[in-house]
Amino acid sequence: MNQDLYNSDWINIDGNNIHKTAIIHPNVKLGTGNTIGAYCVIGSNGEIRGKNQNEFKGTVEIGNNNVISELVTIQRPFNEGDKTSIGNNNLIMAHVHIGHDVKIYDDCEICTSTVLGGYCVVSFRAKIKLHCVVRNRVVIGSDAVVGMGSVVTKNVEQKAVVYGNPAKEKK
Repeated sequence: MNQDLYNSDWINIDGNNIHKTAIIHPNVKLGTGNTIGAYCVIGSNGEIRGKNQNEFKGTVEIGNNNVISELVTIQRPFNEGDKTSIGNNNLIMAHVHIGHDVKIYDDCEICTSTVLGGYCVVSFRAKIKLHCVVRNRVVIGSDAVVGMGSVVTKNVEQKAVVYGNPAKEKK
């Protein structure tokens, strides 16, 4: 593969490597050292029943040194002053959807094809494996692991390992 051809698809903006096909809305605040892959959409309006799409005023804040792979969507909240936030040093793999008002702390791993409903919290160093669905308003505790293909309908305690549909803790 011609390395120059590959590199021409990437743009460095304020210390972030962003694929030229990514869409980053003006409501997004980026730290530095992030990689944002092809066809990502960051800062689009959340999907909230009964809310006028022209009245969204929330923001998305992304810290430093995150890898956001291709085809990731990250939505912004409705209310001014509210934010969807992603901390530092996270790995967010391809095809992940992060709903409005979600908070992801530092050093987390969100694997391919995972969906995080609105208002979820993913605490420090949590790992959510391949193809999981996390219901809105659920909290995933620090150092927790959600197993592949799980459907999470309830909060997950810190350091817990859960899996299944619905996800249950492994003892």
